[in-house]
Amino acid sequence: MFSDPVNPFPSGNGSTPAAGVRRFLFQEFRPLRPVVLIAVLTTIVCASIEVWLIGYAGRLVDMLAAADPATLWSVRGPELLAVAAFVLLARPALMLLGEVLDDITFRANARPLARWRAHRYVSRQSVGWFRDDLAGRIATWVRDGGDAAATAAYSVIHTLVFVTAYIAGSVWVMSAIDVRLLLPLGGWILAYLGLMILIVPRFRRASENLQNAESALTGLLVDSYANVDTLALLGDADARTEHDRRVFAEARRAHLRLQRVEVTINSSMMALGSALLVGLVGYGIVLWRSDAAPLGLVAAALALSFRITSMAEWLLDAVSSLFGAAGALRQALRTIAQPLTVADKTDATPLAVRAGAIRFQQVSHHYGRGAGGLDRLDLEIAAGERVGLVGRSGAGKSTLVGLLLRFHDPESGTITVDGADVTDVTQDSLREQIAMVAQEATLLHRSVRENIAGPGDADDVRIELALARASAGFVGSLRDADGRTGLDAHVGERGVRLSGGQRQRIALARAFYRDAPILVLDEATSALDSESEAAIHDTLGDVMSGRTVIAIAHRLSTIAGMDRIVVLDDGRIAEQGTHAELLSRGGLYADLWSRQSGGFLGLDPLPPAGAPGPQSPQRVVE
Repeated sequence: MFSDPVNPFPSGNGSTPAAGVRRFLFQEFRPLRPVVLIAVLTTIVCASIEVWLIGYAGRLVDMLAAADPATLWSVRGPELLAVAAFVLLARPALMLLGEVLDDITFRANARPLARWRAHRYVSRQSVGWFRDDLAGRIATWVRDGGDAAATAAYSVIHTLVFVTAYIAGSVWVMSAIDVRLLLPLGGWILAYLGLMILIVPRFRRASENLQNAESALTGLLVDSYANVDTLALLGDADARTEHDRRVFAEARRAHLRLQRVEVTINSSMMALGSALLVGLVGYGIVLWRSDAAPLGLVAAALALSFRITSMAEWLLDAVSSLFGAAGALRQALRTIAQPLTVADKTDATPLAVRAGAIRFQQVSHHYGRGAGGLDRLDLEIAAGERVGLVGRSGAGKSTLVGLLLRFHDPESGTITVDGADVTDVTQDSLREQIAMVAQEATLLHRSVRENIAGPGDADDVRIELALARASAGFVGSLRDADGRTGLDAHVGERGVRLSGGQRQRIALARAFYRDAPILVLDEATSALDSESEAAIHDTLGDVMSGRTVIAIAHRLSTIAGMDRIVVLDDGRIAEQGTHAELLSRGGLYADLWSRQSGGFLGLDPLPPAGAPGPQSPQRVVE
C-alpha cells in the first residue's frame, strides 16, 4: 500500500512537460497529490508534537519545583504515565508514518515517475532533434531532471513544512507562556528573514552558474568519451588538455562561488543562533527574577533556542537543496520540455500501404538555413518501382529519405504514400511500412535477436532465414563477455564488438526480417568486402522484387540496373532515366560516371605529384 500508491510507469505519451519548475512539479506529481496532502498533514502534526513536548517540559519543571515528592505520584501519576505512553508509542509511530510517506510512498515513486514521463516524451522527439544535441547530455538531463524534481518536492514536504510549523508552534508556545517572550523571538525571526532575502538570490545565482558549468563539463566528457577515436586522430594532446582544463577550471570556480555563499550562510546562522540563545534565555531570567515568569519558562526558552537554531540551519540547508534542485531541474527542462519538432496530429491514423507509390510535391527543406537540403522537389515513384538516387555530397539525397521517414517535416510541400500525406498518419505506422539499411549500420547494445526483430516476441525461424539471406553466418559463433552466444550475444555500444561488415549484415538481416513494402537502401553494401557483396547481391535483388525501392548510391555500379536513376543537384532533379539513357545524354550522370575512382562517386583522380590542388573545396556535408 505504502510503496505502490500509483503506477510510476503509466502508459501513454502524455503532454509536453511544463517549462517552469513550479508548473512542472504540479503537473508531473498530480497522481501523488493525495500522498502529498497526507504527508504534509503528518509533518505538521509531528512538528506540533515536538513543540508541545518542549512546552510541557517547561511546565514539568514548574510542577516538580512546586510539588510535594510524597504526593507527586498520587496526584500527577496518571498524567505522567499518559505522557510517557504517548512519547514511547504515539510519537515514534507518527514519526515513522511521516518518514514512510516522505521516503517510500512519495520519493521512491516521484523520481521514477518524473524520469519515466520525461523519457517517454523525449523518445518521441525527431531524429533531427537528437542530432542537434549530445545523446549523453540528453540522457543525463532525463535522469537528473527526475532526481531534481523529486528532491525539490521532498524539500518542501519534508523540511520546509516541518520547520515552518515548528517555528509557528514555538511562537504560539512562547506567547502562551508570556507574550513578552515574543520580543527576542520576533527580532530573531525578522533578522532571519532579512538574511534569507539577502542570501537566497545570491545562492540561486551561484547555483545556476554551477549547473551551467556542470552541464558544460558533462558535455565535454560525453563528447570526449564517445569520440575518443576521433580525438586520438586529431593529435595535439597538449592543446586538447588545455581546452579540457579550462572547462574543468570553470566548474571549479562556479563551485567555489557557491561554497562562499554557503560559508556566509553558515556563519551568519551561527551568529543569529547565538543571539537567539542569549535573547530568549537572558530575557527569561530577567522575567523570572522579577517574578514575572516561572522557572520552567527559562528551561523551555533554553530548549527552544537550541532547537529553533538547529531548525533554522536545517531550513537554510533545505532552501539550498531546493534551489540547487530547482536549478538542475530548470536546466533539464530546457532540454526535456522542448515542444516536439515532429509530432503526430491528434487525428492521425495508421498508414495502410496498398501498393507503395510515393510522391514528393514541391517539397522544400533547408534545415532552417535557407539553403541546402531540397528545393521545390517534384518526384513520383510508382508502386514497385526501383529508383536509384545519385548526386554529389550535399545534393539532398539523405534529406529526401529523412523527410520520407519523417525524421523532419518539410518546410513546404507534401509527401504522400499511396495518396496519404505522411503528416496525417502516425509516425510508428509510417516507419513500420519502410525498411531501411543505412550506410552507417549502428546497432543497439543488446542481443543480436533484439537488433533484428526489436524488443518483445521474435520469430527465431524468420531471424535465421534473414541472417542466411544477409550472409551473416558468423552470428552462430558469436560469444560476448558474459558468455551469451549466438542470437543472445550482445554486440556492444553501437555494435562496437562487431566489424563494420558484420554490423552491415545485421542491418541487412533486420531489413529482410521486416519484410516491409517500401525499402530504402543508403549504400547498403558499402561496408562489405567484394566477396560478401557479391554473395548477397542476388539476395538483394530478390528482396527488392515487388517492393518500392529507393537506393542511395555513391558507387554507381550498384544501382546501374535500377528501373530509374534520379540525379539530384542542389536539392533539385537534374536529370533522370535509366543508366543507359543517362550515359547517352552526356549530362551530369555521365560526368559522375566518368569521374569515378575506385567505384566511388565525386572523387577526382589523384593529381600528379606537385600538381596544384582543386581551386574550390568539395561539399562534404549533406
